[in-house]
Amino acid sequence: MSDFRVETVVIGAGVVGLAIANELSRKNKEVLILETEDDFGKITSSRNSGVIHAGIYYPKNSFKSKFCVLGNSLLYDYCKKNLIPYLNTKKLLVASSLDQTEKIDQIKNQAENNGVEGIKKISKTEASNLEPLICCEEALLVPSSGIVDVVSLMRSLVGRIQDSGSMIAYKSEIKKINFDGSKFSLRVMNDSETTIECKKLVNSAGLFASNVANTIQELKKEFIPKTYYAKGNYFSVSKDLGIRHLIYPLPEGFGLGVHLTLELDHSIKFGPDVEWVDKPDDYKVDANKKIFFSDEIIKYFPSFDASLLLPSYSGIRPIMNKKDKSMQDFIIQGEKDHRIPNLINLYGIDSPGLTSSLALAQHVRDLIN
Repeated sequence: MSDFRVETVVIGAGVVGLAIANELSRKNKEVLILETEDDFGKITSSRNSGVIHAGIYYPKNSFKSKFCVLGNSLLYDYCKKNLIPYLNTKKLLVASSLDQTEKIDQIKNQAENNGVEGIKKISKTEASNLEPLICCEEALLVPSSGIVDVVSLMRSLVGRIQDSGSMIAYKSEIKKINFDGSKFSLRVMNDSETTIECKKLVNSAGLFASNVANTIQELKKEFIPKTYYAKGNYFSVSKDLGIRHLIYPLPEGFGLGVHLTLELDHSIKFGPDVEWVDKPDDYKVDANKKIFFSDEIIKYFPSFDASLLLPSYSGIRPIMNKKDKSMQDFIIQGEKDHRIPNLINLYGIDSPGLTSSLALAQHVRDLIN
């Protein structure tokens, strides 16, 4: 016998889980969010760059390109309507050497194929006029990029969810999930063991989505991908250097390079790098990485004073394909994939997960309905 019955359970109170719960709650759905931490967004969602991405890098027709471009528009609109602090800073993607300019053309073509509007290739002189401290041979000006106060965004979603009559249960760890053909039964540990029954289940547990999926007894293991953990470290400069655009080098490997991101007060942070770790439990930033960061920064910011650089924070991204970055996409599995009705599993929701969150929520709403 269950202790609690609800129509829909969403596992994970990060920005994507909250966006999904909000979207479902708007349709008069009874939703319960289960979160292992003692508050919302304490893992990946509060440990990223806080960037509103445009969608310029991702392969056409991938989930990332589709949801990033749509999510960009939805997120700006949500921020305006709900008074969420944000800045449409725009972005300069810079080619630091002549042999990188061909890559600039490739990314511009990719962005236009994805439906990103307003992309403009600019000369060295034009880039210098926009950002005199930045040195490059050529650049892409990306007008729809920006930054957002992620915590304020999540707090707004939490408020809307609770106002709709739905609930969030913190410190709730999933132990076992069963499906009897019509409903799910979840064994959950909080202060005591609780059994929760629901008709619909959304696994949006981020770094731990594969772990949660493994507790679903009827879900075949072939549908549960292995999660790899890519730690990203950030260093910061606690002063305004006069830069007003996001500055990105050309992407390489599994990251987007050590880029310059503005805070809302115009102070600066740099990162993330890519450091593969075995477990998602160490967020300490190694101060010795300062040398690597400094070397990367001066490629596009040659006058940068490395003595200003301080270790800041780190985050960990869930990566589902460690060998081939071109195959790295969000994985969203529904009934047509695993044959279990009313179950949605989301894996590998790394960047641009924040930007894509509201679009992802609409997609999950359509799938689960």
